[in-house]
Amino acid sequence: MISLKKIAISYLKPLVVVPLCLASGNLNAASTTPNVTAPAQALITGNAQTNVKREAFKEARELAKAGDIASVNAYKRGRLKDYPLNIWLDYYYLSSNPTLGNYESALKFIRSGQHKELGQLLADKYVDFLADKGQFKKIRQIYEAAPYPQDDKGGKKATIRKCRYHEAAWHTGQGSGDAVAFAHALYSDLKSYPDKCAGLISLWKTKGYLTNKIKLEKYEKAYVTRRYEALTGSLGTELARQPHYQGLIERAKKLYKDPASLFTASGVSGRGAGHDAAVLAFKRLANLDGSAASERYDEFVHKVRPSEAERMEVLQTISGSLLGRQSSQADLAWVDQRLPAAMWTEELKEKRLRRAIWYAQWDKVSALLNTMPKSLQNEVNWKYWKGRALMATGHSSQGRAIMAEVARDRSFFGFLAAQDLGDRLPFNHRHLDPAVKWTDKLSHHAAVQRFFELYAMGDKNADIEWRELVNHASDDVAMLMGEWALSTSNTTYAIQTAISGGRWDALNYRFPYPYLDLYRKYSRQQQVPLSFLYGISRQESMMQPWVKSPAGAVGLMQLMPGTAQLVSKKNHWQYKGVSDLLIPENNIRLGSAYLRNMLDKFGNNRVLAAAAYNAGPNRIFQWASKDGLKRDAAVYIENIPFQETRKYVQNVLLYDAIYSKLIEGTEQKTVLKNNELAFNY
Repeated sequence: MISLKKIAISYLKPLVVVPLCLASGNLNAASTTPNVTAPAQALITGNAQTNVKREAFKEARELAKAGDIASVNAYKRGRLKDYPLNIWLDYYYLSSNPTLGNYESALKFIRSGQHKELGQLLADKYVDFLADKGQFKKIRQIYEAAPYPQDDKGGKKATIRKCRYHEAAWHTGQGSGDAVAFAHALYSDLKSYPDKCAGLISLWKTKGYLTNKIKLEKYEKAYVTRRYEALTGSLGTELARQPHYQGLIERAKKLYKDPASLFTASGVSGRGAGHDAAVLAFKRLANLDGSAASERYDEFVHKVRPSEAERMEVLQTISGSLLGRQSSQADLAWVDQRLPAAMWTEELKEKRLRRAIWYAQWDKVSALLNTMPKSLQNEVNWKYWKGRALMATGHSSQGRAIMAEVARDRSFFGFLAAQDLGDRLPFNHRHLDPAVKWTDKLSHHAAVQRFFELYAMGDKNADIEWRELVNHASDDVAMLMGEWALSTSNTTYAIQTAISGGRWDALNYRFPYPYLDLYRKYSRQQQVPLSFLYGISRQESMMQPWVKSPAGAVGLMQLMPGTAQLVSKKNHWQYKGVSDLLIPENNIRLGSAYLRNMLDKFGNNRVLAAAAYNAGPNRIFQWASKDGLKRDAAVYIENIPFQETRKYVQNVLLYDAIYSKLIEGTEQKTVLKNNELAFNY
C-alpha cells in the first residue's frame, strides 16, 4: 500500500460462505484442540427434513418481506414448526413493513432481547421510520427499551443514533444541555454530518442556538485551514448578508489566496473589519507556513496591534505549525519563549512532547507528561516514554518500575519495554480450555443453530448471527465457534470471535494464517520473513482476499493496481489487471516482491519498510533526520508525522512477533532486530 487515501477498508462486507466440505485453505487447523468439525458438519448437513425446511423458509421469507403475515404464521405452525430461523421471519416482516400498526410488535421484539443484534437493527429501522412520521414519543419508547444512544464505539452509526435520541428528547420536552452541546459540536465540525442528523441540527437552529457568533467561529476555523475553500465561501456568503459582518467578509476574502498581503493592506490596526480580517489572514498564514509566520510575527504585532487574546490565538496557530516533523531546536525555542506553557492546548502539548522525545529533552518529557490528562498519561506509549525519561534523568529505580509495568502489556511499546529490560515478551496468549468440548447442548444452542442454517444456505446474514454469538454468548460457546472458524478457513469469523467479543488474549483467533503454503513459498522465494509477510497482510486486510479499499487497493496485501503492474513488469510476470489481485497466490506473490523491494531500499530495516509500504517510499526519505543526531527506532516511530502510519508500523512489528510465535511455536526475544536498533534514524 502506498497511498494514505486507502485507509477505510470495508471490513463489514458479508463473507462469502461455503459449505464446510468445500472450505479450502489451511488456516492453522492444527491448533484446533476439540473436535468441532464433525458436530458442526452435522448441523450444516442436517437430516432428511432439513432441506425441505430450508426451502420452506426461503418461501416464507419472501412472504414475510411482502407483508403476508397470515401465510408466514401458517408456515410457522406447519412446515416450519420449531424451526430455528422463525425469529428471522418475524424480523423480515417487521423490518420490511414498518408501519404504525406494526410498531407495538416491533417494540415487543426489541424489548424481548431474544436476538440482540436483530433487535438493534430493527430499532434503527423503526427510529428512522418514526422520525419521518414525527412520532417522537414512540422513538423515546424504543430508546428506553435499548440504550443505543450510549453506543461508545463511535463512527457514523453511533452518531446517527445520538442524533435521533436527542431529536426525540427535544420534541418530547426532555431536551438537555447534552443535546445542545452535541448539536453544536456536530455543526462546528468542518466535516459534514450524516444526513439523518439534519433533523436535530434544524431543531437546534429553530430553537435559536445557532447564533451569528457560532457561524463566525466555524467560518474562521474553515478560513485558516488548508482545505475547505468551498465551505469558507458558502459560510462567508451567508455571513455577508448581515451588515455587521459584511466588511470583515469582504476584506478577508481578498486576503484568502495571499494572506501575506495583509502587510501591504491599510486600515488593519486598532479595531474594525480591517483589523479582524488581518488577524484572520495571519492565522491562515501561520497555519499554511509556520516558519514564514514566525519570522514576520513581530512585524504583524507592530502593524496590526492585536489584543492579548488575539496574540495568544496567533501564537497557538504558529506553534502548531512549527511543532511538525521537521521542526528544528530553534523552532522549539521560539515556541517555548513566545507562548506561555499555560496557554498550550492538549494538542500542542502532545506535539511538543514528541519533539522533546526527538531531541532527547528528557526533563521536558517528564514535565509535559505530568501536565497531561491522566487518561493520556496511562496510554502505554506515554508510560514507556515516562519510564525512559525518568531513567535518563537519574531516576533509575522509578523509571524501571514504570517500564516493568509497561512490559506486561501486549503492544509494541510493551514488547519494546520488555526488550529494553531483558524480559520475555508479554504474549499473554489465552487458549481454549481443553476441558471445553462440543456437546449436544451446544448443538441445540439457538444462535449456533441459526448460524449454521444460514451458513449452509449461503445466506450473508450468517454474519449477523455470528455477531450475536461472539457478542452475546458465553466465552466457551464463542471460543468453540472460533475453533470451528479456524478449522474451516473462515478468517473473518475467527478474528471477530476475538475482537468483537473483547477476547484480546485469544491470539489464535485474532491472528489466523490462511494460505500458509503460499505464504511460505513466496517468503522463501523473496527472502522476506514469513511472520513479516503475515504481519503486513493482517494489518492491511485482516487476511481477507476479496477486500478492496476506496482508493482501489486490493486483496490480502492491499496492492494498488499501478504498483502491481510495476512489480509485474520488473519481474517479467504476466498481469491481467485488478482481477488478478483477487487471486490469493497472485496477490501474495506481488505483495511479497514489493515488500522485498522496500526492504532492499531501506537496508533490510522492517521499521522503514513497513512505513514505506503504508505511506510510500518517498516519504521515508523526507522523514529522515537532517541534523546528524543519532536517534533510535522508538524515537523515530513515535515521531512519524502521520498517525495512521505511526500506528501501522507499531502494529506490523507487534504482529510480526505474534505470528512468529503462532506459526513457528517459538517466542521471539526481541521485537526489534539488531540492525534496526543500530540504525541511525
